[in-house]
Amino acid sequence: MIKKTLIGLAVLAATGAAMAQSSVTLYGVVDVSYGKATGTPAGISGGKAGGFQSYHTPTRFGLRGSEDLGGGLKANFNFETGGISMDNGGFGSAGTAGLDFSREVWVGLSGDFGATRFGRTSSVATQGHARYDLNGISTAMDNAGISPVTWYGSSRRSSQLQYATNKFSGVDAGVGFVASGDNAGQSSTALRVNYDNGPLSVGFVTESKRNAASRTANALAASYDFGAAKVSGGFVTSPTVASGKGWHLGVVAPLGQFRLGAQYARNTANDTNATELFANYVLSKRTFLYVDAVSKTGGTKSYGLGLLHNF
Repeated sequence: MIKKTLIGLAVLAATGAAMAQSSVTLYGVVDVSYGKATGTPAGISGGKAGGFQSYHTPTRFGLRGSEDLGGGLKANFNFETGGISMDNGGFGSAGTAGLDFSREVWVGLSGDFGATRFGRTSSVATQGHARYDLNGISTAMDNAGISPVTWYGSSRRSSQLQYATNKFSGVDAGVGFVASGDNAGQSSTALRVNYDNGPLSVGFVTESKRNAASRTANALAASYDFGAAKVSGGFVTSPTVASGKGWHLGVVAPLGQFRLGAQYARNTANDTNATELFANYVLSKRTFLYVDAVSKTGGTKSYGLGLLHNF
């Protein structure tokens, strides 16, 4: 009897240890706002001319997990849904699509060597350049047609193999590859290198053309935090051959619980520019109120007033 009890306790202990080595986390973003737009502005999550939507960032949820395999090696995964309509709770911008994980669905390994991902995940360009958008949505750059976050029409890449280094002396890098069989007969490679040292951050990203009509795209950007304000800027050559090069500049300043900022992007190839003004009122580390307004050459304008909560 005592022997059976000891065996049972050993099994429970082993099971508990195994469970403690694995974790699964539910996370997400809920963004609801009232917004209005004239023309066809880019970068608005709801995409409607007026009414309630997710203006700042798409509402979604995800599951991510990790298993400790021993020796510093971990197995990781991530599943993240596409946008969820704040009108009716449906998936997709119209709130009619079924449940899918169109933003993230990948598995990989991580350890002292760095980290790998295989599946659908954010592009290497997005990972390297989004940090230089001071409002986190790339609306000004997107409307000017030079945003590395939306190169080739999306911030995601399907059937992608990614590798990212760990950070060494402030430097980390990443590379992504999509085989020709998963990209309409043309393979594509992307690379990023980022350097962070206190208030200074510098990053370079490049991605080879994804079809015969496009070209290799590049971006170089930097930011510096002065304490009273943070400034950011960069130069971009985007994949659209006829109208794809320019620059962007932004500034954001914390004033108590407020964050006030402005960003400007100019496409010098087709004489298009976009200006963004924004203000956030921080309620906590995960929740803030916001107002955001964008004006683009040609009379395109949009604005959103909302509440965003991360969980």
